[in-house]
Amino acid sequence: MDGLTVACVQHRMGIPASREEFESVVRRFLRQAQSKAAQITVFPELVGVMLAPPLVSSFKLGFIKRADQAKQPTASVLQRGVGGISEAAVGAMGGGFRGSVIRLIRKRSDDLRDLYVEVFGNLAKEYGTAIVAGSLYLYDAETDSLRNRSYFFDADGQVLGFQDKFNLAPDERDLASPGDDLTVFDTRFGRFGILIGRDALYPEMGRLMAIRGADLIIGIAASPGAPQANIIRSALALRADENQVYTASCFMLGPNYLGTDNREEYWGQSALMAPISLTAKGDGILVQAGSGRTESLIATTLDMDALQNTRETSRFRPRTDMHLGNLGKVLGDMYRRGLVIEQALDEHRAGPPEPEPRPFTFESAPLSFEPVSASPEDNIVPPPPSVPEAMSLSTPDQDAEE
Repeated sequence: MDGLTVACVQHRMGIPASREEFESVVRRFLRQAQSKAAQITVFPELVGVMLAPPLVSSFKLGFIKRADQAKQPTASVLQRGVGGISEAAVGAMGGGFRGSVIRLIRKRSDDLRDLYVEVFGNLAKEYGTAIVAGSLYLYDAETDSLRNRSYFFDADGQVLGFQDKFNLAPDERDLASPGDDLTVFDTRFGRFGILIGRDALYPEMGRLMAIRGADLIIGIAASPGAPQANIIRSALALRADENQVYTASCFMLGPNYLGTDNREEYWGQSALMAPISLTAKGDGILVQAGSGRTESLIATTLDMDALQNTRETSRFRPRTDMHLGNLGKVLGDMYRRGLVIEQALDEHRAGPPEPEPRPFTFESAPLSFEPVSASPEDNIVPPPPSVPEAMSLSTPDQDAEE
């Protein structure tokens, strides 16, 4: 394949009143992606959660919706006032958006998943583009837990697989469980992987994807506040150079309805990135959104032949040239035993543990005594008799006399 055109959607979190309202927003972005001949269109983390409100009771949804409208940048003074009253009413009914979504997922996870798969599967087929459909919280029957999960839809609408988030944010640790399988999708467009949120911060995950043949690593995130979003984007830029792959950083924007510890709004300046040597300005950026606060779609064509040529001719070959010295043992032990890096290093510095003393047994204890060399003037007690002698009814002298 000479090139792969990828589009990245910078989406705003909202509370649609119906499936049709949600689809109308997604269609707007897919029309833009189609105009750029995108073969893969990427939506950010938690986009699928926006399909939960249409499954909530219409009475409560009305209050949640008014509270959301009050948070819109274009909200009037009247809407903000009504929104405050509505938010208080939602709280009196048992929690706002977060509480309603959590209860819905736990009671009707299958309904939410079916709606999500139907909507994005149909849209992928209609617009002829593969879709990384953001993520949502779903119940996983195999592990009996909730997961933050992103699905990949082929251009014919079929589900090709999913990726679970490994490293959960503090706000979601009481809601979901970490993933345990890393997937590299083998598609008609090539091989690629998905990193959700903080997963992008860990070099090992990107390296494993590269080892398994990924040419594109897609990062999707819903990051409260600019600092966290910038850290994730910087990490994805590093993943591009250290693995000689293309990467994407695709962010959610707007109100943070699911936050507890950190209620800052979602922020992020989405970008498609490459190894520095493949970018015109030498900054690793192929294309980026104009702002981290407004919705947008960015797209570019990734030159796969140029990427392969870089791997073969570059003097800098991080995929193959890596010397770890003695630290290889530390890392191997850390991964095998599930240690954090501080624990592994502390054990390495301390050296191997002292062997535990063996318990006393008759099999391990000697039954005879070695003679002791001594000078004549030393008052040496003669060694005790051997076990057969001690057990004999006669003494050695008696045996000699007989």
